[in-house]
Amino acid sequence: MKKIYLILAILSIILLSCSEENGTNPDKEPDPKKYDIPDTYNFDNVDLSRQLTQFEMIDEIKKTIIDAIENKVSINAGVLNRMYYNIGTPFNNPNLNASEESLYTVTDPLRTSFFEFYIADINNASTTGTAANNKKGILTSNDNSQTILVDSVGKEYLVMIEKGLMGALFFYQVAQVYTSEAKIGKDVDNKEVIEGKGTQMQYNWDQAFGYFGATIEFPKSNSNIRYVAKLSDELDAFLNTNSLLMKEGFIKGRAAINNDDSKGKNEAIASIRKNWELVLAATAIRHLTEAKKNFEDKALKHHNLTSAWILLWSIQYNPQSNGYFYENAQAEIGTNFWNTTIDGIDKAIDILVNAYNLQEVKNAS
Repeated sequence: MKKIYLILAILSIILLSCSEENGTNPDKEPDPKKYDIPDTYNFDNVDLSRQLTQFEMIDEIKKTIIDAIENKVSINAGVLNRMYYNIGTPFNNPNLNASEESLYTVTDPLRTSFFEFYIADINNASTTGTAANNKKGILTSNDNSQTILVDSVGKEYLVMIEKGLMGALFFYQVAQVYTSEAKIGKDVDNKEVIEGKGTQMQYNWDQAFGYFGATIEFPKSNSNIRYVAKLSDELDAFLNTNSLLMKEGFIKGRAAINNDDSKGKNEAIASIRKNWELVLAATAIRHLTEAKKNFEDKALKHHNLTSAWILLWSIQYNPQSNGYFYENAQAEIGTNFWNTTIDGIDKAIDILVNAYNLQEVKNAS
């Protein structure tokens, strides 16, 4: 009987050894896929035309508001609304009018009313009267270099619309749409290549990259970068965000998709969401610091408070956001910027510094 047990034990060892040699041991971790991750997003079949068109639409909305303020004429909410929806021919650029793109259709559907409200409200704001608490109007900086239009609680219309779209459109599309299971999960085609677009999964990933506002040569070159890519570049010396968002994020994710590496793809998604949020929080600290420095200059104070508040508002689009610290910071700023205090600004800054480990950004701001 003992001989039988001995024989069985020997056979088990032999079988286990063979299994390991043949790579069939179910308990053994699979070898990580080996492939090169390039330094730039210079992949085949990258199509960013949709995002570039949307950026141009936002540019025209911005220019319409700025021109009205400079010329002291009323702002036509109907025109802005048609630009937001892309109805009729509201744009100066005929290519935008002919485009099928619509900012409305790519905005978080739960937040389209947010922008419709500000577009409607700006219609009744005077570009000649001076703003005050509970009064819409103009604020001009002490050195006359900057003039802004604010609502009755001191929020700058242009910032709420433009930077609001950075959250409810750009970050929403990146964090909740194009890096979702529905767009780049295992059931999405990654075999059939369409010329100029790549596979469906590659195309979807490229759409996420497009909303970052970088060129395919970034971060080797920072020419013509916009929006969050520009903010990242401004913070890179402190936070290494260019590498974390590009090399470890968008570039790594596209390379992973090219090589059917789901683990690498998921790591890239996590890095993008986390560090995009970090850029928003760090930039908010910078704006809060500027608001504090220029507290007696109403135009600069309200511009920077609005920028900080709306960037923090945008953090909500990260499904794995760092708690609700951004809401606590917003609460310290308040909802009526005429009533915001220096003490409230200091508390908001400290909340963000402690939540995101941003002491170096605070010290340098």
